[in-house]
Amino acid sequence: MKKILTFLIAMVIIGFIIAGMYVFGIPPFQSGGPLAPAAKTQQQTQQAALPAFLTEDKVERTKTYPERMNRGQLLEENNFYSLAIAEYQQANALEPNNPDPFMKIGRIQLLTADYPKAEENFKKALTLLPGNIDTVIYLGRTLLQERKLDEARIVFNGMSADTNQSVQYYQGIMAAYFGDYENAKKLLTKTVDLGGSQDITKKAQNYLGAFSEFDFNQGGQPSHLKTLLGRSFAQTGEYQMAIPLLYEVIKEEKDYRDAWIILGYSYLNTEKYQDAVDALTQAKILDPQNAETFFYLGLSYYGQNNLQLAATSLEQAKSLSFQPVIQVDQKLAEIYLELKQYGKSAQSYENVVALNDNDINYYIRPMWLYIEKLNEPSKAVTLAQKAFKNHPGQPMSYNLLGWAQVGNNQFDEGEKNLLQAIILDPKLDAAYLNLGLLWEKRGQYTKALAFYTKAHNLGANNSVGNAAAERYNTLIAKMKSDPNADQNTNVGTADLLAPHST
Repeated sequence: MKKILTFLIAMVIIGFIIAGMYVFGIPPFQSGGPLAPAAKTQQQTQQAALPAFLTEDKVERTKTYPERMNRGQLLEENNFYSLAIAEYQQANALEPNNPDPFMKIGRIQLLTADYPKAEENFKKALTLLPGNIDTVIYLGRTLLQERKLDEARIVFNGMSADTNQSVQYYQGIMAAYFGDYENAKKLLTKTVDLGGSQDITKKAQNYLGAFSEFDFNQGGQPSHLKTLLGRSFAQTGEYQMAIPLLYEVIKEEKDYRDAWIILGYSYLNTEKYQDAVDALTQAKILDPQNAETFFYLGLSYYGQNNLQLAATSLEQAKSLSFQPVIQVDQKLAEIYLELKQYGKSAQSYENVVALNDNDINYYIRPMWLYIEKLNEPSKAVTLAQKAFKNHPGQPMSYNLLGWAQVGNNQFDEGEKNLLQAIILDPKLDAAYLNLGLLWEKRGQYTKALAFYTKAHNLGANNSVGNAAAERYNTLIAKMKSDPNADQNTNVGTADLLAPHST
């Protein structure tokens, strides 16, 4: 009896302790609703960013090889590359003599420019499955990216698959690089005749076009053919082949403008920005009226984060009639935004809209600048009306017009259009965000907070969700410091919205 009494007293004490933990929010009973999540571990945060079907099973168990490979594939398809590699490595541990995990890992590393590791994994795959054509091609491609051209030539020429389009293509471009031009023409012609991949066919035709262009200009110098082939290498993404070939040309002819331009373009695309600037500056000295030179020079300066020189070069490219001009305006708009030259940025964005009105989303950034940065909401209304006319009946058209009207203090019209946007698309997060702004401007903060919350929840992992969180939290802070705030909101217990991880 005494033992039972002691047990009951102990249970009562434990009950009081647990209740106290719950009341005072002591772990594991921390408060925090959907707007104020409890602190997460790094692993939990990473998993929270994954789609639901990619999160780990809650029940711990040993996964099979196919399960690891399938999960790795799903992660890879959703661009979670480091997590995909981890899954493939787990699969490799289960079946160390299977080449597939090494192939999968190598392909990701080739895609993400981790070339030495990609080479290592493709070689491991080949030790387990010697002579596999796909693996050999991937190894050769990796060696090209490392500019190990002699090794790549040996790898590609060691294949004897006469009916494989990819094999014929790479043997053809290697022959072109090393000056075996007649064999290159034969192999590339066979590449086209075999068919299969339209991309490879198009690339092969590019090189054949270079040979034809050279042959048309009878009596051309060898340096001219090398420059034409260097252009083809650059246009097909083989920059590491273009660069050394063009260096050969420049050694022979230092005043060959086109060779300098293509060299600069190749350096730009391999993110060697100072080398790109040096080459393109030389091209500019040789011909100060070439629009292409200034365009690539502007992009190279941008890569160096030299925004002012980038803008100056792109403006010069535009004045020299670079085509397509929309590419210049798109980049200038971004650069002027970073420079906080909002008027120039808005004008450049408007130029983009004028040139290409196919996508209604092109209107968003200039309208945002007119409303948020330039305090010119009437210009935003004009743009929104243009979007409404050119994209009739779309939810985003109603949203943009409503947003501009709210910015212009036309609240009744704005509310009508924003509600129509939601009727057409109940999940349009931006419309809820703008309705929150509408009710905040009207001084009805309870409704504003509700709409910000809705926008935040719908806009998970995007800029709208984060903007909603910022506006929600700013409004909460304002209400706490303002005695005349909306009395219907209990600001003392309101949670803050956490911006979504991106």
